[in-house]
Amino acid sequence: MSVNLLLIVFVLIVVAMIAFILVQKGAGATAGSAFGSGASSTVFGAKGSGNFLTKTTMVLAFLFFAISLLMAVNASKEFTTAATGEVDLGVIGKLDANASDVPSLTPAPDSAKQGSDVPVVDEIEAGDVPSVESAKVAIKEMATEKANELKDAATQKVVEVKDAAIQKATEVKDTAVDKVEEIKQEAIKKSEEVKNSIDG
Repeated sequence: MSVNLLLIVFVLIVVAMIAFILVQKGAGATAGSAFGSGASSTVFGAKGSGNFLTKTTMVLAFLFFAISLLMAVNASKEFTTAATGEVDLGVIGKLDANASDVPSLTPAPDSAKQGSDVPVVDEIEAGDVPSVESAKVAIKEMATEKANELKDAATQKVVEVKDAAIQKATEVKDTAVDKVEEIKQEAIKKSEEVKNSIDG
């Protein structure tokens, strides 16, 4: 079946499906009569077995999806890479690049090169541009220098923290010794008072 014939059948199925859907009466069509006299037993009514219209609509919907899928697969096969290896771009591929509105770049004449203060690309020597290896070496040296600076700063900070901890520990030790001496003197004094009270 050709693509054109398939497209015609597809359009006819779409038109028929629209017509069949519009002809059918919805489930809530009689909902307004539920609030007046002579109302039906339910608002939306019990739905019985499908009639001719619903079954035909179901078949048309199935054909609609099947033909859509078939046409999509066919289109993907047509627009894949051709035997030459080029991708078919459709209308965009047929555009003439020479007919573009973008102006083309023309090189400057030699006289403009000589009288201009702006250096020309051809005049730049290859040695002026750093190579990748030299850039790597420079980055490595910078990283090593930065790491050494961080190491020295960390070492200095550790020494400062250590000195502060030793000083604090010494202060705590001195305070503890003084406190023990006070408690000792107080205990001796208390024991002498108890001894004098016993002797007296």
